[in-house]
This record gives sequence, C-alpha cells and structure tokens, in this order.
Amino acid sequence: MKKEVVKYFGLADYLEEERFLADQHRSGWKMVGAKKLGWSYVFEKCEPEEYIYQLDFIENDQVDEDYFQLFEDCGWEYFHKLNNWYYFRKKKSENKDENAIFNDAASRAEMAKKVMRSQWIILLPLLIIFFSLSNTFRDNSSSIIWIAVFTIYSCLVAIIVGLSIRTYRKLDRIIKANQPL
Repeated sequence: MKKEVVKYFGLADYLEEERFLADQHRSGWKMVGAKKLGWSYVFEKCEPEEYIYQLDFIENDQVDEDYFQLFEDCGWEYFHKLNNWYYFRKKKSENKDENAIFNDAASRAEMAKKVMRSQWIILLPLLIIFFSLSNTFRDNSSSIIWIAVFTIYSCLVAIIVGLSIRTYRKLDRIIKANQPL
C-alpha cells in the first residue's frame, strides 16, 4: 500500500525534512519517492521501525560510484535523488556517531554553506532580470501591459527575496552553530 503526503520544505529546512521522514518511518511508512518539485512525498507501508534519514546536497551533480560506495560501507541506503538532494536512510544505531552522515561540526557547516551558495545561483538571475525589466519599464511606463507585467514581477521578486533572506538566516544559524569556537 502507498500513500502520498503533500508537504513543503525550503532549502534551509533539510533538518526538519529528515525528522519528518524519520517520524513517518516510525509510524510505518517509508519514503520511496517524491513528486511535484519535492512537495509531494510517496510512502510505502512498512514495519514501524526507528530509521534515521539524512540528506546530502551535491552541487553540479558531481557524484560517482565511490560516493555511493562510501555511504553503503557505513550502512546507509541510498534510495532517492531530487534536484541536488540525495536521500539516505539506515536503521538507528545505539552508537550516536553512526546515526549521522555528517557527524562533525565542520562537515555540517560545509553542507549548509553549499546549500547557501545554491540559493545565490537561483536569486542572482532573478535580480538581473528584475533590473533589466525596470529599465524597460521606465521607457514604457505609460503602457498598461508593462505596468501589469512589472507589478506582477515585482511582487514575485519581493516574495522570492523575502524567502531567500529567511533561508540565508536559517542556514547562517546552522553554520554558526557548527563552527568551531
């Protein structure tokens, strides 16, 4: 039996996403995939067990067989990829160090930095287009169509910039919490 759960996690919410997936597994539902830009999770009925879910973020999809072998050697099962996120799980261990892919502060901080860099890759083109459109708007400011297009795009950019600031702050807290003193 399968079920689909619609839930949104932003770029900086990967820790919450890991907890959500572990809670589902504990309730007897293991993740088998995701749909619709990652807003819809597909779960399959399983025995309720304590599993740890971990996500790894890889820029530019530069992974090879050694990458997966390293995780497999440590007992992690790779089971899904969505955009730049790789999903792993394993049965919870008594040894706390074995329950995390990134079990040292520097590795956790580096992962958050990679996610933060990707945020700028998304935001920068939007801002460039916005400033280009604003120049075009000044030249065509009397056109109703341009006013409508510019207003809609301005609202979208404001929302995306707001979400980006939230993401940046959250990732910055993760980085600072994992930096050596």
